[in-house]
Amino acid sequence: MQRGLFMCPAVSIALLLALAAAPAFSADSPSSATLSLADRVVMASQLYSAVQMYFGHWKGVPALDLDKEYGRYVQQVIASDSRRDFDLASMEFLAALQNGHSGFSDKWLRDEFGQMLGFYAYPIDAEWVVTRSSLAELPVGEAIAAMNDEPFDAFYQRNAKYISASDERWRRRSFFEKTFLFPPSFTVTLKSGRKVSVTRKGAFQWPGAEVRSNETSQRDGVSILRIPAFMPSSFESSAVDFLKTLGPVKALILDLRGNHGGSTPDSLVAALMDRPYRWKAESTAATIAVLRAWGMLGSHAELSWSSDPQPPSHPLYTGPLYILVDGGCFSACEDLLVPFKDNHRAVIIGERTGGSTGQSYSHNFGNGMGFSVSTKRESFPDGAPFEGVGVAPDIEVHTSAADLKTGNDPVLAKALDLIAHATAGNRK
Repeated sequence: MQRGLFMCPAVSIALLLALAAAPAFSADSPSSATLSLADRVVMASQLYSAVQMYFGHWKGVPALDLDKEYGRYVQQVIASDSRRDFDLASMEFLAALQNGHSGFSDKWLRDEFGQMLGFYAYPIDAEWVVTRSSLAELPVGEAIAAMNDEPFDAFYQRNAKYISASDERWRRRSFFEKTFLFPPSFTVTLKSGRKVSVTRKGAFQWPGAEVRSNETSQRDGVSILRIPAFMPSSFESSAVDFLKTLGPVKALILDLRGNHGGSTPDSLVAALMDRPYRWKAESTAATIAVLRAWGMLGSHAELSWSSDPQPPSHPLYTGPLYILVDGGCFSACEDLLVPFKDNHRAVIIGERTGGSTGQSYSHNFGNGMGFSVSTKRESFPDGAPFEGVGVAPDIEVHTSAADLKTGNDPVLAKALDLIAHATAGNRK
């Protein structure tokens, strides 16, 4: 890390002039489409300073030249007073950290340019496949070949630099959540050659915001609990309440596919854990000024600690447990998985998870803008890397575009098949 506020020679004069002209951040109106030079520079400087002070993932970007990235960022900031341009430049700067929990956001950008697409897609078998849709012309399972006659992957590549992610899988997976990167109206060409016109409409919603409660069902004596998120906390408390009333069942299936996280569900883990368990090992940036001055700390020194085994504490369910996951299981969803993966309390089925979690330092500029910098890097309890890797299922089951078209769910089917065989074996 650098000490103090670094200024690239090419931009230092402009920075000093801006700061001298307006020493205090003036917080332009949240509805303004432009920003003063002084405010742009002050906010950019605060972002850079926060990365130096708080970022905990230097191991993930060993070749990153932060000063060079900052110099490029400030050149962009000085060049335009457009708020949209500032937002995108800030997103690009923080995306260079290659961390899924470090990023920039602006409510104004979402309000002005974040209208909903009406559908969602991500790569399946090297094709961009529609996975959710409210548009009859774009049914689930269709593959997208082009956007406005440009190959769709080329359109993605032009915009990928704005997406904060710890690996390419999550960057692609979350692309359709950044609706402000898409034109207001556009034409998509499907793999079949059919063209569909799309006009974005409807206020921006965070992914999964339309789902407000858990879903429960039973099939052949197996209880299925689907938890779409862990924010707000009512999702976790509702799941725990469900377990309190759960009668005798052959097995419990916990469906966490598409769960983008929220707050780590400690209570739910405790309610399902029947044996000693460990959380992740963790590390954070260590900055002690006098030790750095004495040359006793490296440029990116860390404090690290591991998790001691915790005994089970009054579990509510101790029977067979199966957890369904995919690449949309992210953050707190993955926090839940790690103890079960580590001690084999559950059988995890599906696809590798998103691969990012951590405690972020967040700052609100007071004008609708804000940013987060992840302060904590987490590993598996045995020290194996987690960030950018994710949790691998015990049994990998892939959902194809054909499955989406027909409504087939091979992941759930595999869990039910395993339970049926286990139940039949127990009868012998």
